Amino acid sequence: MQWVLAYLAKTPLAQLSCGRHEIDGELIFMNVMEFDTQLAENKKAEMHQTYADVQLLISGIEGIEYSVLTPTEHLEPYHADDDYQLIAEIPDKSQLRMLPGMFAVFLPGEPHKPGCQIAGSGTIKKAVVKVHYSLL
Repeated sequence: MQWVLAYLAKTPLAQLSCGRHEIDGELIFMNVMEFDTQLAENKKAEMHQTYADVQLLISGIEGIEYSVLTPTEHLEPYHADDDYQLIAEIPDKSQLRMLPGMFAVFLPGEPHKPGCQIAGSGTIKKAVVKVHYSLL
């Protein structure tokens, strides 16, 4: 994980185009995205089985709801091809207030709901580095 953080620190993230950026094939890759935040109650949470997420905010302000407890209820089917499962409710949730340059790490099995509004909707740009569980 230390290597990923060093990579992010030396990469000019604000200049990257949106889309997938290869780092180490299917073991480590980065998705850069730009979108408007939404009310948390209008979004579903997600969790992964194969990859950890290193989510770094490039611009804007973002709320992320999360928990370290793996939910057992309100789970939608797992989508293996894209490594995600949606969840209606996060058990015992907390919220992060993300500012540019801040990052959060979500391990496989940890539910998280990124892209939430903090004080009204706003556009954010972020990078999500996907790290295969075999490297953790």
